[in-house]
Amino acid sequence: MGGPPFVVLGGGPCGLSAAWHLASHGEKVVVLEREPIVGGLCATHAKDGYRFDLGGHRFVSSDLALTRWLERLLGDDLLTARRKSVVLHDGRAFEYPLDAKDLVLHLGVRENARALAGFIRARAERWFSPSPDVTFEDWVTSRFGRPLYETFFGPYTEKLWGISPRLISADWAAERISLLHLGDAAARLVHLRRSPIRTYAREYRYPRLGMGQLYDAVAREISASGGEVRTGAHVTGLETVADRVVAVWLRSSRGEERIPARAVISTIPLPELASHLGGAKPSLYRDVAARLRFRSLVFLNLMLSRETLGEHTWMYVASGKLRTSRIQQPNRRSPAMAPPRKTSVMLEIPCDRGDAIWNASVAELRALADRELGELGVDIGEVVGAFSVKVEHGYPVYHLGYDADRRALLRFVDRFVNVRTAGRQGLFRYVFMDAAMQMGTLAAEQLRAGEGSTARIDAIGRSTRVVETTALTA
Repeated sequence: MGGPPFVVLGGGPCGLSAAWHLASHGEKVVVLEREPIVGGLCATHAKDGYRFDLGGHRFVSSDLALTRWLERLLGDDLLTARRKSVVLHDGRAFEYPLDAKDLVLHLGVRENARALAGFIRARAERWFSPSPDVTFEDWVTSRFGRPLYETFFGPYTEKLWGISPRLISADWAAERISLLHLGDAAARLVHLRRSPIRTYAREYRYPRLGMGQLYDAVAREISASGGEVRTGAHVTGLETVADRVVAVWLRSSRGEERIPARAVISTIPLPELASHLGGAKPSLYRDVAARLRFRSLVFLNLMLSRETLGEHTWMYVASGKLRTSRIQQPNRRSPAMAPPRKTSVMLEIPCDRGDAIWNASVAELRALADRELGELGVDIGEVVGAFSVKVEHGYPVYHLGYDADRRALLRFVDRFVNVRTAGRQGLFRYVFMDAAMQMGTLAAEQLRAGEGSTARIDAIGRSTRVVETTALTA
């Protein structure tokens, strides 16, 4: 077709899904990805036969068509894996998500009594003096009691976000904590409730060579259909005329470039998109956007000489005194993530861009890892290689009032008729990859049809029903 192409900002799950949809319908499309590889937050880094994702990704979806598409793309390379996770606390390993029977067995008599008393007090307070849950702390203490909050939820959450749970919206807890309350856990313990736990699936699909393998395959499909996927392309501005974007400016190894645009699908951070669009009152994206910040992450990838580090895929570190939030063993998701008879471990360390962790060398991160793994009693044996990877825009921080700020920027973006923003960074929402892929597809459909709104895209992934009851992997 003639005319300028659709331009997709970002080559992660959302952006690549949008581009694939457009290319498969014969549309001209160009994807601009800042990093040297595609995949966004789902990219996979390989070194010396070891492979590491950016985090603990897995694919679970009730969208049968999306699942079938992935199966077609990867064939036998799309594995089915089973997740086993624990929370490390005070020298003990607790099942994740928290299980009532496991808590009773491992907390001890005194701590169990404190937890029960705290729960009863919290439920009584909620009964006699009901009040809305405004903060993360409100939500958790009203459902689990203060002792369990102070043991598991509070310290971990403050470490992950870098701010007090009193300053974090209750939305985060409602979206991410599987059990409804401690009474729900107790009911499961005595078999009075058997329905699956929401938001959590033990079985999932996973590419043999890491999650990045999936998005490499999508990028190849886009290219095979006539689209263009460019890496190392840093978007520097959007050229607008009235209520339309007419061109995208970027910087790459080719120098400064201008690409005419029929329409733009953005998956870059929402505040960054608003600043590129410009034309609004400076306070909109200087003050409002400044409050929408992302928590950064540093991943320390350690290549080991030993065969296994145990049966756990994920190990969450509850202590607020340790900087590591999660320890992962990649070959528990796929044996091909490490050479034969070898394993690896990845430490996830939350931080802020520019702080001591962000600027730490691999040697400094290794020293931190040695100290913290020693305190946790985790012996990883001989390390034969190590490298680190940084992610600036990892988790959107749900500060109090974040949704009003987010919606203010979305309203501004909606003024531009040929722009859609989607995905975790584009909507400033913590969404999983299947929702991000669905968002990209819907954004592409809307722009092809010349109708629709960001509100419909934003509605994706908000269901609280149990994925396992309808997912192919259940």
